[in-house]
Amino acid sequence: MKTGSIILKLVDTRYLNDFIKYGELHFGSTQTYRDIENLGGNVGIGDKDEGVFRPRFEYSGYFSNESSKGLPKEMAFRFPANIFCVTQLRPEIETANIIRYDVIRNLYDSLMSDRNYPKTIVAFQDFNIVSSRIKKELGTFSGLGPFKHLESPVHYVDTRKMAEKAQNIAKKESVYEGVPIGLGSILAANFVKNKKFSGEYEYRFALFPNAGDSRRLRRHHDNIRIGNLESQAIIIGSLNDLMKEVKVFFDVK
Repeated sequence: MKTGSIILKLVDTRYLNDFIKYGELHFGSTQTYRDIENLGGNVGIGDKDEGVFRPRFEYSGYFSNESSKGLPKEMAFRFPANIFCVTQLRPEIETANIIRYDVIRNLYDSLMSDRNYPKTIVAFQDFNIVSSRIKKELGTFSGLGPFKHLESPVHYVDTRKMAEKAQNIAKKESVYEGVPIGLGSILAANFVKNKKFSGEYEYRFALFPNAGDSRRLRRHHDNIRIGNLESQAIIIGSLNDLMKEVKVFFDVK
């Protein structure tokens, strides 16, 4: 992750002590987030398209209409992943050359909009330190497929273009921070979301677990620990607190 970004994490207040004392981070499975919307109807946290690659295709041929009868209209591919998400505000991108107070206010409202559980916003003194600890811990997993884990900003696009964006990410290296060239489209789908979520400004770490890794995660309720975060965590108790932290971070007098 590049420096010069302010990083925020929305933490369930019930587990805030474990988050700070032990650095306990929740790596929820993409399947869980799909189920939250598909089975529970919660579209705030849940996303039925989470980590899904849906290539578009058309049937062709002289008798294309007849030959397509009974055949699927779409296909969906998934690669098991567990993800940890934070919010990333980047100067000159989300905030332009000045602090966009409307962006900060809308972000705060978005983070606090889901009333299903109590939550606390946490900022960090130096998230590069936290990021290094996360990657070190993820390195202890065996992983599945070509990569154990990846990290990248999430890209928000129209639903009809999600497959195209995943394919573009898979082909390019320099444009997508943390995503190596030659990545498969199915893996890249973990970094593409519907544009209705664009106000989340999400940056995520994705772990691709094998069967043993998944059992290990389940034993700990899909949590990993990276060590005490008391020297890094900054509690954001209100919109004013967030505004003040942004001012300090971007050195605004």
